[in-house]
Amino acid sequence: MTDVIVTGAAGLIGYEIASQLLEKGYKVFGVDSLIKGGEEDLDFLANRYPDKFRWLKGDLVDPTTVELLPREVSSVVHMAAIVGVAYVNEHPYTTIRTNLLSTLNLFDWCKGNNIKSIVFASSSENYASTVTAGIAPLPTPENVLLSIDDITLPRWSYAASKIGGESALFSLSCECGIDVPLVIRFHNVYGERMPPTHVIPEFLDRCRQKMDPFPIYGIDATRSFLHVTDAARAVIKLWEGSESGVVNVGSGTEVKVRELAETVFDVTGFHPKVEEHSAPPGSVKRRVPDISRLQSIGFEESISLREGIKRCWDYLLSS
Repeated sequence: MTDVIVTGAAGLIGYEIASQLLEKGYKVFGVDSLIKGGEEDLDFLANRYPDKFRWLKGDLVDPTTVELLPREVSSVVHMAAIVGVAYVNEHPYTTIRTNLLSTLNLFDWCKGNNIKSIVFASSSENYASTVTAGIAPLPTPENVLLSIDDITLPRWSYAASKIGGESALFSLSCECGIDVPLVIRFHNVYGERMPPTHVIPEFLDRCRQKMDPFPIYGIDATRSFLHVTDAARAVIKLWEGSESGVVNVGSGTEVKVRELAETVFDVTGFHPKVEEHSAPPGSVKRRVPDISRLQSIGFEESISLREGIKRCWDYLLSS
């Protein structure tokens, strides 16, 4: 019997969750479309844990894919989704269609197979419009109003898909008796396997290329960055504790993009001239989660931002 299905198992967070679950002795079934690669990583896990890990290449938008999932399973951790601001802005319809259909197809399958524990990967983007409107406090707790300030902006297709996914999970739980529905609102998770379409790997890649001048957009904006190792530990701790509802997973430390860049420059030893530009449309000025609930179960961040950046830099140089 499989203990956990992890979707998006080749992605940044999904892969780390699968790896840590396997290290703890769980049997895991991974599924991923591999549109961003990752086949070698999944093969590595399959070779390392031949009796505990199997995986499937498949797109959950296709209903036939979910029919290939193992039926004797107790939990589903749904990490699969289109992410990345640049891609979302260019492909908003693809984003919302893919994220919603894959989620609904998976939840339909869960309904038919009496799955009792589902973890859904959501996002801090769900707070962005409310924070910008000055309605939400900072740090932001889980129980604030969710809103979208300009539905015509392509950026919000991602938040809309995540809000829709959250609603789908709790609706499924209400109608069909999912015992442990858990929504994780991730806040700026980063790590070694992350592509340079996100701020930390992008900054590091530019440093490797010796880009000078060095453009930075929204330099005084703030974010809270959490290394993927800690993010996966948090998810597993919540899942093992049968926590339900909505939980912020992120760092409680708020960092200006300016400070982030300075840390990247210190780690890489590259100190270019910075060009300051306005933040992209829809980008929130400040983002920091209230992680009181996460801390209440005993979770503590173990990897500092500087250490995490150093790990990413070393990984980039070795790849």
